[in-house]
Amino acid sequence: MRSVIVGGGVAGISAAMDVARRGLGEVIVLSDEAYPYYYRPQLTEFLAGNLTLERLIRRPLPWYQERGIDIRLGTRASKLVPDAKTVILDGGSEIGYDRLLLAMGSAPIVPPVKGADKEGVYTWRTLEDTLAMEKMATMCQDIIVMGGGLLGLELARGLRGFCSDITVLEYFPRLMPRQLDEDGARLLQQFVSSQGIKVVVGAQIDALTGQEHVTGAHLVDGREFGANAVVVAAGVRPSATIAKDAGIMVDRGIVVDEHMATSVPDVYAAGDVASFKGYSWAIAPIAQAQARVAAANIAGEPLTYDAVVPSTTLKVIGIDVSSVGLVNPENSDYLEVRALDQDLGTYRKIVIHDGTIVGSIVINGRKLAQDLEAKIAARAAMTVDEARAMIS
Repeated sequence: MRSVIVGGGVAGISAAMDVARRGLGEVIVLSDEAYPYYYRPQLTEFLAGNLTLERLIRRPLPWYQERGIDIRLGTRASKLVPDAKTVILDGGSEIGYDRLLLAMGSAPIVPPVKGADKEGVYTWRTLEDTLAMEKMATMCQDIIVMGGGLLGLELARGLRGFCSDITVLEYFPRLMPRQLDEDGARLLQQFVSSQGIKVVVGAQIDALTGQEHVTGAHLVDGREFGANAVVVAAGVRPSATIAKDAGIMVDRGIVVDEHMATSVPDVYAAGDVASFKGYSWAIAPIAQAQARVAAANIAGEPLTYDAVVPSTTLKVIGIDVSSVGLVNPENSDYLEVRALDQDLGTYRKIVIHDGTIVGSIVINGRKLAQDLEAKIAARAAMTVDEARAMIS
């Protein structure tokens, strides 16, 4: 049997290792990157100079070859032909498969802002992107980061080691709008600002200024911010185009069932590119969990996926931010218990629904964050009094 995996990120490599371990035939991984697998969340540490390239790239190619995994770097799949069970590569060559796993990950979203195509405007997703930004940052004094979500803040931290002037422009009224509420975001913004990073929320960018090369950003309200470079960190979207073109069912991402199977026989999807019950999460633990399920089913061992609770952790020197599950409920059926201490720089929030803990935010409380995450994953019962006792 030949298993072909499109994508060399965490989902693709995790699945490849699981399939190869079962010894069921060829395992081929098609990766459009020039480097072997690295753990994408560690790119920030690499950019900040806290991690060498050798440590970032965990295993050399021979390591995979010895385990029966044929990784083909710099190889891009341009078309799928499910009826012929064939993947067509750039250049026209073809690879047949018995089982196919689509794990192409996601691609950066570039908002429709005038001037976003100028020189000096970067996106950040891959190691190659990081190396380009590292080179840029050594020559730049002023850099704008478009986006105050998890990606943008981690990027700003990494660039701060190179540049004296970093400005984060966030479209929404608060930082990390998906993961934090107003109190948590306000505390986080105070901390980020204390690190020498300028933060502007409610920043609607009208255009990136300059002739051929970017010189800054102009906001709808008339404010202007100068910069030698702009890095877009405005979120990601699943890289599902080739699946859609092949007639595979796609909504936001590639639609999968509880076996990670797509709408086409013998084709599976996992990781950022997959959409399970309408959700696509660009989070490594979810990609790993889905990869395990996909690998088992590829091997003919039925296994079902039980949605992993989305968890986000931002680790910055001096502060830990944890957001797990549902933290911003939209109706009154949910109970919210909060505790904020400005002097200590701590914030705790627990969300309860029908007597069960369903979400938490913890700033500067790693042990509590871990305990709450475990309870949320276990769908543990909790009363308001118990919640107050935990966060007091």
